[in-house]
Amino acid sequence: MAIMFVDKKTDFVISNPTSIKVKDMFDKKRILSVLCIFVYLLLFSSLNLFAAEKKRTILIDPAHGGQDVGIQVASSVYEKDITLAVALLIKKELAAEKNIEVVLIRDSDKTVSTEERRKTIEKLKPDFCLSIHVNAGFGHNASGFEIYYSAYDEQAATGKKSTKDDLRQLRNKLSNDSLTMAKIVQDHLNVLFPRKGRGLRKADNPTVAGLHIPSLVVEMGFGTHADDKKKLVSSKTQADIAKAFASSIKKYFR
Repeated sequence: MAIMFVDKKTDFVISNPTSIKVKDMFDKKRILSVLCIFVYLLLFSSLNLFAAEKKRTILIDPAHGGQDVGIQVASSVYEKDITLAVALLIKKELAAEKNIEVVLIRDSDKTVSTEERRKTIEKLKPDFCLSIHVNAGFGHNASGFEIYYSAYDEQAATGKKSTKDDLRQLRNKLSNDSLTMAKIVQDHLNVLFPRKGRGLRKADNPTVAGLHIPSLVVEMGFGTHADDKKKLVSSKTQADIAKAFASSIKKYFR
């Protein structure tokens, strides 16, 4: 039987106060649920924003430099000059990208040893390392670009004791990441230099040996081939190559 009460101040008839308490508890739980959902959405949005704003670092290594001139491409132009010019242009192309930081091993004509390069990479711990070169050899008829993605052996460093399975998974990830970038760069350079690709090759990169950094070595063309040589010393072609690299880097980090 329902119990009725009269509020003497208002003359209102009040039902069983127990039912009112139950209703109040229900309302509080509903409010608490809404607040929990709101907090969850806020945290989720914050994490997504953090992920979107996280900078990815690409380290670009313009081969040679200073006393180490590389191959001679023209009468007064060496490999070191072309690799530096393209590297600087890549950095310029990506300057407006808020989520990508470009670091150059060298930004001037200076000698940098392999050991110094390795120390820079080890200290920076970039998300990717791109080394650019000019090719030579295989006779004067050899032309086109070559892309080498890194192979990672049993000695891949992790900074901690790891099981064989851990090392295998690490090597696979590094190799897959390197191959992913290799395919992206290949696609962009194929547009710039149709039918000039000499394929993707798996090879060790001494600059990153023992470091768990995905990497790529790109031979942009042959300094020993007449047509390649003309393109490599052209400021326009250098700018086009830089744009191809920049587009590749943006796609890789997307």
